[in-house]
Amino acid sequence: MSTNEQVAFPTEGNAAGPVRASSGQTDKPWWEPWKRGLQLASQLVIASPFGLPIKVVQAAKYLSLALGVWDSLEREGSDEPSTKSAVDAP
Repeated sequence: MSTNEQVAFPTEGNAAGPVRASSGQTDKPWWEPWKRGLQLASQLVIASPFGLPIKVVQAAKYLSLALGVWDSLEREGSDEPSTKSAVDAP
């Protein structure tokens, strides 16, 4: 190994973790893929033509509702600093 190559696990400073490959992807929180997967699964259960138990369908509806509220709160929180409400306008 030459001295010009990067080490896979740097141990200096605050970079004491594995090196992440940059493939042009944006930084997303780890829960975004999980949230999308749960939303898709709940929609599939709700729209399922099979005779699923009522409690399973109800749980999927509540999960879908909770994920929708979470998504709207995230969007509202990210838009808040950049936009002004009509009350603040002169």
